Amino acid sequence: MAAGLLDLRATFRKRVARKDTDGEVIGYGDYEPVFVRWANFRPLTAREASQGGTAQNVASGVLTVRDGPQARTITNGDRVTVLGRDFNIDGVALPDRSYGTITLNISSTLGGQ
Repeated sequence: MAAGLLDLRATFRKRVARKDTDGEVIGYGDYEPVFVRWANFRPLTAREASQGGTAQNVASGVLTVRDGPQARTITNGDRVTVLGRDFNIDGVALPDRSYGTITLNISSTLGGQ
């Protein structure tokens, strides 16, 4: 993918591990920003899903980021903020060596009635 197509800033957030005095992980805190990458977002759908008996608007899409050491740490447990909206990461593809990118499937619940 041409560098000019990576025209958005995506902020990746991870949950911070809380440790006891011995250094053992005892839980995880809130999501905190860990790095920012240039990205391209391609929306796929905006649909309505039922969750807990109420309608929820769900937006999903494909986010492409430049490959690199930080980008290779992205997992399904992380979150990403694009265009001021928070998204869940639903899937992380293997790095595309031809283009030097990683593709992510992301989705966001926009709220319901």
